[in-house]
Amino acid sequence: MKATKIIIMILIACTLSSCMTTRTSINKYKETPGQTYKYSKGKQMYLFWGLVPIGRTSVATPTNEPCQVQTSFRVVDALLSSVTGGIFSMQTIKVIAKHNDTNQDYFKAGDVVTYELLTGKYAKGTIDSIIDNERCIVKTEDGKLIKVKFKNLSK
Repeated sequence: MKATKIIIMILIACTLSSCMTTRTSINKYKETPGQTYKYSKGKQMYLFWGLVPIGRTSVATPTNEPCQVQTSFRVVDALLSSVTGGIFSMQTIKVIAKHNDTNQDYFKAGDVVTYELLTGKYAKGTIDSIIDNERCIVKTEDGKLIKVKFKNLSK
């Protein structure tokens, strides 16, 4: 009876995982002042208690801005791992970046903006992603993706 309890406790301890976070700073992220924003996000999935990765998740990182890559085992990830007994698990990967002072309006992905066309007219769109300190990708109203400089945008 006592051995059965010990085996059950060991099995429970093996299937329950703790929440953990790893933060890796790039380009002097901690020392750089500025407003932070979520640059990109992804999920990395594993089999057999994290021993076998399922593919390789590639999350975008800014080229000229300081950023921090946060890899975390969140509550939802831990619950999924516990329910499957650790056979399937995943981690959340988030890239947090900081705007430099050259981008005064601090645009971020998802903002609805007005941008200037080559013809001098204006159109509306939504920021799809940030390329660097000077440019971003805007999704036009007809669904096309175009590169636009921040100086040609307004909210």
